[in-house]
Amino acid sequence: MEIIETVAMLVLGALFGGFSVYFSVKEKLRLVSEHKSQRRTTLLEEVAEHLGKVTHTYSKYASLINEIGPKADRMSLKQQKELDELSGQFVDVFEQVSVADAKLLLLGEKRLQKSMKLYTGKMAQFRKQFYPGRYHSSEQTTAFKKELGTVRDQFYDTLSERYDQAAG
Repeated sequence: MEIIETVAMLVLGALFGGFSVYFSVKEKLRLVSEHKSQRRTTLLEEVAEHLGKVTHTYSKYASLINEIGPKADRMSLKQQKELDELSGQFVDVFEQVSVADAKLLLLGEKRLQKSMKLYTGKMAQFRKQFYPGRYHSSEQTTAFKKELGTVRDQFYDTLSERYDQAAG
C-alpha cells in the first residue's frame, strides 16, 4: 500500500512539475514574442523619425526654390546663401536615410526599403534638378512635387501597414 501511495505522490509531483514547466515556458515565449514585437515597432518608429528629418530639410529647400523661382538673376545674396546652406544640409541629412535603410534591412523589410529608396531618390533628384537657372518654369516643380507626393504616400502607407502589423 505504501508503494502505491509513493508512486501516486511521484506521479502527482511529476504532473505538477510538468504543468509548472509548461506554463513557465509558455509565459517566457509570450514575453519574448511581445518584446520582439515591441522592438520591431520601435525600429519602425525610428525609421519614420529619420525620414521625417530628411523630409523637413527637403520641404525647406523646395519652399525656397518656389520663393526664388526658375531665374537665377531673381535670387538675392541672402537667398543664395540660404540655398547653399540648405543644399549642404540636404546632403548631410541623407545620412539619416542610410540609418533608416540599415534598420529596414535588419527587419527584413525589403519592399519597404525599396519604397523608401524611391522616395528619397526622388527628393535627391529634386535637389539636383531644381536650382535657379537649371529649370524653366514653376509648373515643372509643381509636377515633380506632385509625383513626389504620390511616392511619399506609398512609402508612408506601407510603413503604416507594417507598423500596424507589428503593433498587432
